[in-house]
Amino acid sequence: MHLIDTNVMMAASAVHELSAVATRAMPQEIPLREIVFDWLTQFDQSDSRIVLDDVGLIQDEYERNLPFNWQEQEYGLQVLQSKLDRSQVDFVPIDAVQANGEHIAVLAPQHERLVPDREDRKWVACALAANVLHGATPPIVYGAESDWYVAEKGLMAIGLQFIRLLPDTWYQAKVAAP
Repeated sequence: MHLIDTNVMMAASAVHELSAVATRAMPQEIPLREIVFDWLTQFDQSDSRIVLDDVGLIQDEYERNLPFNWQEQEYGLQVLQSKLDRSQVDFVPIDAVQANGEHIAVLAPQHERLVPDREDRKWVACALAANVLHGATPPIVYGAESDWYVAEKGLMAIGLQFIRLLPDTWYQAKVAAP
């Protein structure tokens, strides 16, 4: 089981020359995008399962950030569809609320403090729900997302796991940048 952050789906999609997200996906460096693409390709071809929330927050974020491309469906959405078609998706129950025009996942107050970006709370909620439901915590897989890098230590203390796809030096440079 894996939770795959949207930045992974975008970076892997951006490897393809017909991708509509190539100009805004991070990282911009082609060799780093290829690392992300290779990981997602291996994941797609494996029997590993993807975790989604039963409210649809993750899938909505994928679709919002990987919009319809008339030339070719974005690779990240192809992987999601492949997992759906092969019944390799675990839907986990989470609570969500509408707040300031956003649909956000609800976390316990002590967990909210660990995740300052409200958009990222859905991943934490899913990881915690999967642990309750399946007795295992799926790792959150991320690429060009320095927020996870910064929050990792605190979230690991509550049992979350992470897979970083880029070299540590990339994250360190992003965190150190003004």
